[in-house]
Amino acid sequence: MKIIVTGGFGFLGSHLVKHLFKKYVGCTILVVDSLTYAANLGNLKGMAAKGYDFKFTKVSIADDYMYKVIKDFKPDVILNLAAQTHVDRSIRHPKEFVETDVVGTFNLVYWTTKLSVDKIFHISTDEVYGPIIKGEAKETNALSPTSPYASSKAAADLLLLSYIKTYDFPITIIRPTNNLGPNQYPEKLIPAVICRLLSGEKAFLHGEGKEIREWIYVEDCCKAISGIMDKGKPQEIYNIGSGVRYSNKEVIYFIIKEMFGADAKFDDYVEYVPNRPGNDFRYAVDSHKTLKLIGEYSTTSFHSGLRKTVNWYKRNKWFWERSYKNIDANIYTDEYLR
Repeated sequence: MKIIVTGGFGFLGSHLVKHLFKKYVGCTILVVDSLTYAANLGNLKGMAAKGYDFKFTKVSIADDYMYKVIKDFKPDVILNLAAQTHVDRSIRHPKEFVETDVVGTFNLVYWTTKLSVDKIFHISTDEVYGPIIKGEAKETNALSPTSPYASSKAAADLLLLSYIKTYDFPITIIRPTNNLGPNQYPEKLIPAVICRLLSGEKAFLHGEGKEIREWIYVEDCCKAISGIMDKGKPQEIYNIGSGVRYSNKEVIYFIIKEMFGADAKFDDYVEYVPNRPGNDFRYAVDSHKTLKLIGEYSTTSFHSGLRKTVNWYKRNKWFWERSYKNIDANIYTDEYLR
């Protein structure tokens, strides 16, 4: 099997590449990545030396060179994970998100329609549904994004749905919830908190921290994606969630207790800062369609996954020490409007 993984040096992408090599023994994987700030070559260091048939091309999916990449490699499967993904950054730099998440996705499918690829999977996000105050979002829910990031992903999804209707395009859309695990760039909540605390600084709690997110361990998410690769139908949408939901304040509390023990006092390790504009209150998805298709996949408990994540960042200071210091300490200000 020959597989293209776009965005393969990112957080979820690199975990997925490793998972695919283990599951599909003898497969060939070409990672296509433009190596933006959140990518890290160290995420897939030594793959070829370990005997895997691993290849890499540095190119943006928005570049027309993608046609040659796909034509020359002749993949059986394309997994599109190339995206700008950080909500906070999208508020300050929305154009970058449109260029990658919308234009890039269009470019990828435009050239793919000119070539023969058996299976194409687009990794979207649960944020396209917008805030879910009660209940859970099903794959049939209308899209109601509220941030430039979520809107760019929703626009890509709508574009792909139009290609399904107009061109009978064989793409499958996958919408995971928040992932946690090693190798994540420290601008996201969990690694940001861990890295600040490891550096002797306080974690930032934005607003009251009441916003609720659904969490899945990254390796479990990879299992679900490959399960959908095997059993899913083209032109369908699949949610990937765990049913495990916590507020941001609870997540920070769990990290503090994991790092400093049960007697640690929350306020000793937290600095309260203003919330960001339009922070959605709650995300939650209904994953029964995926569970019915592939069976149970979310087998790592939140607390077990968090422990693995904390321990990884403790052991891998090289990964985060320089990058986390370049992240704005408090970007939830009127800087957004300048």
